[in-house]
Amino acid sequence: MHYPQIFIGQIPQTSAQRRTLRALALDLRVRLRPPRDPLSTLVLLNFAVEGVDLIDLLIVRPSILIVGALRSFDGPITAELGSRWIDATGRSLQQDGQSPLAAVGNQRDTLRARLAESLPADLPITQLVGRMIAVLICVPTLHPESGIALDVDDHRAQRKILGLDELAGLTAMTSIVSRISEQALHSLVAEYLDGQLWHDGTRLLFELAPPPYRLRLIGDEPSQRPILPLIEGENVIGRRRTARPHEHRLTIAGDDRISSDHAEIICMDDRIILRDTSKNGTWFTLPNSPEAFLGNAERQIIPGTIIRMGETRMQLEAAEIPV
Repeated sequence: MHYPQIFIGQIPQTSAQRRTLRALALDLRVRLRPPRDPLSTLVLLNFAVEGVDLIDLLIVRPSILIVGALRSFDGPITAELGSRWIDATGRSLQQDGQSPLAAVGNQRDTLRARLAESLPADLPITQLVGRMIAVLICVPTLHPESGIALDVDDHRAQRKILGLDELAGLTAMTSIVSRISEQALHSLVAEYLDGQLWHDGTRLLFELAPPPYRLRLIGDEPSQRPILPLIEGENVIGRRRTARPHEHRLTIAGDDRISSDHAEIICMDDRIILRDTSKNGTWFTLPNSPEAFLGNAERQIIPGTIIRMGETRMQLEAAEIPV
């Protein structure tokens, strides 16, 4: 079995939110994949429980539960004992009169109460409910000039603040022997918190939204023209076969004039961008327009556009969405 396994609670409504969530999930897959760790690691993203706003992150280990809120701050943040949290401009970061760390602590406490109400008392998984850490996670990292003094109550209540780059270290520190089974961990995430398995530790099981567009390669036989689905966000096109982390890759073989990473097509809510990243450039033909050259630049395109890379031609189409 490969870990971490990533679950999704609620799929966001907008394309921008879905792209952000997808990137976060794939980033966590890489960060939380230790080379030698026999313990299961399950991650639940973007889920809700009664009485609390959406919870960004839950890491489930046989020894601990980590409840996380992801926040991005511009520059360093400062908080002396008993004072407000402020950013580099002096703007208050308090939320309803409490610090961002206290807010994630409240989320953790509400989740713990809901699980205590819903989990049968004789389940082994219930012992984890009392071992829940609340973590404010600064994305991508906690600014090195930040100065945050945590009081005794924060330490006693297991409330912590760290950068996303430090999350793997916190997770590894909780690697203690436990008899809680993987089946029990899955039951907690899937049955009690309604998580849907999105990445099984090896492969992506589904996209957060149906592919909005596709590329149809143009050849001699229309019935045999390959179709390449495009996902929301960035789609990398080129000769290279192996995808990098976070990358959705469309490999085109058999054309030496195509670069390893020739171009990107970025699909957003309101527009489609063609970005050339090649040595030889990309040609494109908008509907009812002459062919134009694109070299190390980007251009908005629409369905019906013909794209040429090397000797390979393809047409952008709107995907057929099943009813």
